[in-house]
Amino acid sequence: MAISFAGFMALALYHEEFGYYSVPATRQIGRKGDFFTSVSVGETFGFLLAHRIRGEAGARFDASEPVFVIEQGAHDGQLAIDILRGWDEISAQSGDQGCELRYRIIEPREKVRAALCERFTTEGFEDRIEVVASAGEAGAGQGVFLCNELLDAFPVEILTFRDGRWLEKVVTIDEAEDKLAWGTRELPDALKPFAEKLGNDFPEGYETEVCPAIDEWVPEVATLFSGKGLWWVIDYGYEAADYYAPSRRTGTLRCYRKHEATEDPFEAVGDTDITAHVNFSHLEEAAAAGGLALNQFTDQHHFLIHAAKPWLLSIEGEVPDRATAARLRQFQTLTHPSLMGQQFKVMELENEGMRE
Repeated sequence: MAISFAGFMALALYHEEFGYYSVPATRQIGRKGDFFTSVSVGETFGFLLAHRIRGEAGARFDASEPVFVIEQGAHDGQLAIDILRGWDEISAQSGDQGCELRYRIIEPREKVRAALCERFTTEGFEDRIEVVASAGEAGAGQGVFLCNELLDAFPVEILTFRDGRWLEKVVTIDEAEDKLAWGTRELPDALKPFAEKLGNDFPEGYETEVCPAIDEWVPEVATLFSGKGLWWVIDYGYEAADYYAPSRRTGTLRCYRKHEATEDPFEAVGDTDITAHVNFSHLEEAAAAGGLALNQFTDQHHFLIHAAKPWLLSIEGEVPDRATAARLRQFQTLTHPSLMGQQFKVMELENEGMRE
């Protein structure tokens, strides 16, 4: 018996009862969890994104209509809360409410939707954040689609180069040891186009990942906005030349548990995060096929520095109070090149409405 690695990864992460992400609210991130994210650094990430959204709303969207933020991969909903609180803070300080900001979260799992709605009600956001089951229910006139560390958790297939040809690595059972193990098989038809595009100039034993799920996902989100729309995909990853560099012999698959990284996805299944870097060149190609155009591809450092300009100018020359000092420390963590600033990339896509 053998199953594809993507099938195994989907079960390990998203099984309704035993998957790693089955109940996001109980899966802590940050210092007490398995890994850090920009959201776990503190509220500054959402505050800066609120500044960026406000800038786009004033410059490129129709001020007479609501602007929607549509988020997918919202985890426990903290980023939505941070963005809305940031928006309110900016409005209060400027004395200008600006356009109306509305928020929608796409969450296909019923149990997680219920947990999100319960949290938003408890914290007083039930009238400002709508949680829907699919992209088809999330459509809006204009706004920003946002996903932060979503695509790195998409199930991937693993290819290995053996004896001058590509094979698929699959998950089998070692009956003697009674445990999960690696195996190989001939490439299925669905993976042959990926292998043909890669070519054969790779060292023996080279391994890498491909993510067919990106091609399925882009059409679902590419038509979310009937008018003007921006898509912000924030994640760690590479462009294709770097992603498939011959020197990257073991690919990008990593597993995280209690801040320790391993390459063994069969250890503590369901209690270990499994992730692979995003191939942003693949994403750009899929986006173009779905009618979206690349506006910019940058790192988090440059993206957030630009977003922070109005805030930094507003505190220039002032002695920071405790809250501002804390926000400045978080800002440094988010943008410093040796911390999160270069680790995370931002691909900004736009639809035809933005180019009219």
